Amino acid sequence: MNAKRRNYEELPDEDLPPEVGAKARALIERAERDIEETRVNFRWGKVQVDTVKRAAALAGVPYQTYIKQVAFRQAVADLRAAEGVVKAS
Repeated sequence: MNAKRRNYEELPDEDLPPEVGAKARALIERAERDIEETRVNFRWGKVQVDTVKRAAALAGVPYQTYIKQVAFRQAVADLRAAEGVVKAS
């Protein structure tokens, strides 16, 4: 593996206009989240994707965000239901 060595100089903090500073902070936060994220890929048929896109539009969010929200909510509900079954046993 041929790794390139790079030397970086840490620059002092700059005073940015509020709107630029807010955008910079948002980009930094997103980069931090991206480091922790895992990508998931799957294939769906056109009808399924179109259905999800329609539902996402009604919710007012991009369809990929909608898929993440719905999948996460369902996973939490399934885990809670499973825990309830285990506790009831």
